[in-house]
Parts: sequence; C-alpha cells; structure tokens
Amino acid sequence: MSDLDVKQADGSVTISFDEGLYPKDAIYGAAYIFIDRCYVKLERDAGKVTVRLKLKPSVERELDALVGEFENEILGQAWRRMITDENRELIQQVTSQAMAGAAGPPGLDDLLEMNIDDDTAFEDPLGIAMSWEDKYKKVSKAVPFDERGDPKGETEGDASSDAPKGEGA
Repeated sequence: MSDLDVKQADGSVTISFDEGLYPKDAIYGAAYIFIDRCYVKLERDAGKVTVRLKLKPSVERELDALVGEFENEILGQAWRRMITDENRELIQQVTSQAMAGAAGPPGLDDLLEMNIDDDTAFEDPLGIAMSWEDKYKKVSKAVPFDERGDPKGETEGDASSDAPKGEGA
C-alpha cells in the first residue's frame, strides 16, 4: 500500500505524505511537471507535505489517473536525485572537461604572455620538430665497386655476368 493519503473533492485531488518520504527538490520537480495541466498548491504542516492538484478548465482528465501520474513522477524525481548524488564527482569531471574543451586553444594574448626563454625555446621532448626523413631514414647496404664500376666480389663465371646466354661451352 502507498504511503500517500489521497482525497478527492470539488474537482481537485489532495495528496498528503510524510515530509521525510521524498526530498524537497523531488516534490518540487514532480509538482512542476503538472503545472501545464493543473493548478498546483504545496503546503507543509506538522511534518506532512500536502500537494493539491486542480485540473485547469481546458484539460479533460480523470483525477485517479492524475494521482497515479503524480506518484510515478515523484518516484522518478527522487530516483534521478539519488543517481545524481551518487555520480556527482563523475558529473563534475565531465562538465569541467567539456568546459575546458569549449574554451578552445589559447589566444594570441595568452601566447604572448607565455614565458619562453632561450633555454626552453627549442626544446622538443616528443620529437615533433624532427622531419620524417631524419626520424625514419633507411639504412642502405652500400655495395663497394671496383675500378671498372662493377660490384666487387663477383666472378666472371657468375650467372649475373654480361656474357650472352647460350654461347660457349
């Protein structure tokens, strides 16, 4: 059974419950959702919170359905608050990173105010300023040549000699 006390009279519904049952901002959030279709009155008396919902003239709705919707909404608001409280640190981190990223790169004034002296002006610890050719140069195996321009170490009977095939023994 619900901890809510519900009374209907004069085209309105009054919902009463213990003040400690739901957080105050969950009550306000749930009441705010109904402002477009109901007149909402909140009261607090002797540890009880009373919410009075009266349908606006332009709204055709059952009062019983309105009570069920209010109960669902107040539970949803309390649940959202609990999730927010549990994840507050993560939400703050994400928000601060988003705000820092939205600021963009430093402006010209920020760059002019940077303290760069002769010792730090040409530091490149990540090797960003190095060209690709210098960073990844190929190591080639140099083959020495003899006086005629032929590679050293080859003999005349080698398969790679200049003699045409099919001639000779």
